[in-house]
Amino acid sequence: MALVGNIRDFGLSDFLYLVDRGYKTGCLHLSRLDEEVSLYFDKGKLITAGRKELNASLADLLVSKNKLTAQQASEATEAQRNNGGANLSQILLQHEYISREDLQKVLQQHIEESVYLLFGWPDGEFRFEQNQRPELTAPIMPVPLPVEHLIMEGVRRIDEWGRIKDRIPSNDLVVKFVEQPGDKAKGVQLAPEEWRVFARINGKDTLAEIAQQTNLSEFDVSRIVYGFLTAGLVDVIKKPKPIPVTASGRPMAEAPKVKRGLVSRIINRIRGM
Repeated sequence: MALVGNIRDFGLSDFLYLVDRGYKTGCLHLSRLDEEVSLYFDKGKLITAGRKELNASLADLLVSKNKLTAQQASEATEAQRNNGGANLSQILLQHEYISREDLQKVLQQHIEESVYLLFGWPDGEFRFEQNQRPELTAPIMPVPLPVEHLIMEGVRRIDEWGRIKDRIPSNDLVVKFVEQPGDKAKGVQLAPEEWRVFARINGKDTLAEIAQQTNLSEFDVSRIVYGFLTAGLVDVIKKPKPIPVTASGRPMAEAPKVKRGLVSRIINRIRGM
């Protein structure tokens, strides 16, 4: 018999501790409005998770992250079908298509994104199905995640999201450089991940698009851009509406030209401070 309830009455952290302490194996299904998330546990530890809008096979996920070629994905999927008992993660490691470390890194980031958003839910129906297993093609991590890690990081993100959302209420906002960086930009030193985000800022792409381009989580991109905002380097704006076109396909109005060299000027200004 499935255990059902609402996280409004039974907190998510409490339920995760219950799964951990009870050494539970099965799936925790959660739903709220049009969002659905499934967390799979093995002996109390998280092995995979997925939410409706991020559902994808492991092979498709790794191809999208440039960690696997389409040919390797096809071969691994075929080998998994012929094996019958092994999951796709095991097949990929056995055939040495990807290292254990790279597989863990990609899957952990993907799976954590499905989990941490749950800590911001004020309510939501849950159902725990004992001994329910994920599909063999699901993105199963080589090293399961302990519940304590999920709870501590989830709570930390809630606190940070509270500050970030005041300045960045949506991941659909476009990031653009300001014309004149403020005094706070003096002495700014960027870490490698910050440079990756910095290099993708073009005044056209949204935070969500930058996250996809850099293979960083939307939370990490928002956190980094929040730092740029605080330093007076960038601003965030609503994404412009598409320009109407004529029947011949030409724009009805000339789009404003992007000022070339702005990124270079800002980089040089920062380095010269």
